Amino acid sequence: MNDHDGENPPSGDESPADTNGGSVDFEGLNVSDRVHIVPLGYEYERVTVPAIRMRADRVCLIYHEGDDPDDRPAYYESIHEDLNNAGIAVDDSNVCNIFDLYDTLRTVAELIQANQDHEVYVNLASGGKVTAIAGMIACMVTGGAEPIYVSASDYGQDKEVPVAENVTSVSRLPTYPIQAPSREPLRFLEYIVAEGPLTKQECIEFAVAAGIDPLADHEGDDTRGLYRLLDSHLLDSLRADGYVETYKKGRNKYVEATEEGENTLEAFTYMLE
Repeated sequence: MNDHDGENPPSGDESPADTNGGSVDFEGLNVSDRVHIVPLGYEYERVTVPAIRMRADRVCLIYHEGDDPDDRPAYYESIHEDLNNAGIAVDDSNVCNIFDLYDTLRTVAELIQANQDHEVYVNLASGGKVTAIAGMIACMVTGGAEPIYVSASDYGQDKEVPVAENVTSVSRLPTYPIQAPSREPLRFLEYIVAEGPLTKQECIEFAVAAGIDPLADHEGDDTRGLYRLLDSHLLDSLRADGYVETYKKGRNKYVEATEEGENTLEAFTYMLE
């Protein structure tokens, strides 16, 4: 655990240990960065203060994909100036629909995964309620990041000025493990979303061709056995979670993804990449 950790980050006037201005090579050493993932709403200090006080190396800003860059609040430029002046690299390439829980969850989870060898913090106070919920879920599902909340003494309503001012504390929030969907059922769900509705026979053919066990290992001509395996190892759990529904049409039984299944796939697609 580094000395910048904890609920009371170092003060902003402390300087980094390396003051000689030269580059340093760490041969044979795994040196991690401090990475802050920050969905952007109408905030300024609650973006910059925790990153600077906690000595972040990089900040990954997440913008709303529907925003015109020319219409963004003027203090967004100040955010960049403050972070750059503190020697913090800014990743400006991340966009999503910050009002969509699943899209935000996917984006945050992908950034956590991409930085899994580093110390990662997710700012739950810099966006809105949806980004806060998505950020917390992403932390708990991946287990690869610490959620932080930034409190302030003054709050406003005008989006032309930052919502909150005068940061008073930065707190680490407790997390509890959440079980993400297993990879094989998720691969199967991806196929159903893309190609469905599908007959159960088509589902079996995909599972066998994709090497999904135990269907891929099934030997012999026991067709009924394959149908039982399809239900017990794939469809039953997906149905129980509300991700797919099955129905009979004519002589065939069909499988189709629900809206919840499509949203879940969007949120956890990073697990398949």
